[in-house]
Amino acid sequence: MENEKIYSVGKLIVGMTWLVATACFFPPLETSSIGGFGRSLFGVLAVVHLVECVAFLRVLKQSPRPLIGELWQTFLFGVVHVSMLRAELAGSESKP
Repeated sequence: MENEKIYSVGKLIVGMTWLVATACFFPPLETSSIGGFGRSLFGVLAVVHLVECVAFLRVLKQSPRPLIGELWQTFLFGVVHVSMLRAELAGSESKP
């Protein structure tokens, strides 16, 4: 139960980071002082999360859900989603 709250907060933080970074491509943030940083942050998030999709592919394939959905969640939320998935998989293995 406690971990679910942590994962939700983690997803919220990562989601808000994506939102701000995306907003930096559009006015008024596009021309503001934060615009360049936000666009760079968007690129970094995209590259890092793509690498995570490849790095955690073995774990993602173990999910009972469709792989494309797991890849999308990993692209959006990165290691936060993979940590949730690992906890789910560990919980399902411990059940008889």
